[in-house]
Amino acid sequence: MTKKDDEQFLKNFMVWFLGGLIFLGTFFFGLAYFIDEHAPKQPRVSQEEGQNQKDDTPNVDKMNILVLGIDSRDNDFRGRTDTMMVAGINPDAGEISLVSIPRDTRVKIKGAWDKINAAYVYGGEEMAQKTVEDLLDISIDYYAIVDFRGFVRLVDIVGGIEVDVPINMVYKAEGINLTKGQQTLNGEDALAYSRFRGTVEGDIGRAKRQQQVIKLLIEEMFQARNIFKAPALIDAVKENVETDIPITEMAKLAKVGKNLSSTTVNSQVLDGTNEKISGIWYYLIKESSIQEAHKLLS
Repeated sequence: MTKKDDEQFLKNFMVWFLGGLIFLGTFFFGLAYFIDEHAPKQPRVSQEEGQNQKDDTPNVDKMNILVLGIDSRDNDFRGRTDTMMVAGINPDAGEISLVSIPRDTRVKIKGAWDKINAAYVYGGEEMAQKTVEDLLDISIDYYAIVDFRGFVRLVDIVGGIEVDVPINMVYKAEGINLTKGQQTLNGEDALAYSRFRGTVEGDIGRAKRQQQVIKLLIEEMFQARNIFKAPALIDAVKENVETDIPITEMAKLAKVGKNLSSTTVNSQVLDGTNEKISGIWYYLIKESSIQEAHKLLS
């Protein structure tokens, strides 16, 4: 396979594998170029020789990756996670499952009831991972922590994303002030749009908008006019994404990417109800929704 073929192969992999998950997506975008630049180059082979070679595609086990979105502007020692998702990747079945967990979800942390977005404050990624594992009764293999500053930079680098804002969105405490209508949002406004909770759907609508802007940003990143901006995009990824996914695993995922052209992307936002308990509003997840998520991620 030539270097050009490798680049096209990795690009095709990312288009299908990302499936709208910007936090992991940005990391993969930069890593794919890293792999291409540092991996040993294979000698050219003829078409006939290539057909006679055995398929050396490595096996990649099913894995779950916890994605945590934080905001470095927070004054906490560790910022509370504003976004929490689990990405279940099943290369053999050609499936990716994305489960969004509302940040006010009521869970037990260190034996006491609290909101799930506090887990990262109390014990970093390890506590967040354990809390999600207990909630959904699953195993999580790796994590990725993404600073929202990186999201803002990425949107600005590609020149913004086109969004039809459904209502006026105003929440001065978080600097949100958007007018209803079709418009191009810069990085700060795109972040505000994805974080706004003042709609009838509350946190559920918020999670849906996050998935929407993720998809729009991914599409914009792969527009031909933005290819020359790859170095700036990669820098933004390196500066704002932390993960424990070994580079060897990432390389394996890239190698099996050619088999994901028919990938099925399953998306779920945990369903539940808002309830005030001891003066605090929580989001109570329905048992049926937990079971559905468990099935997707097991």
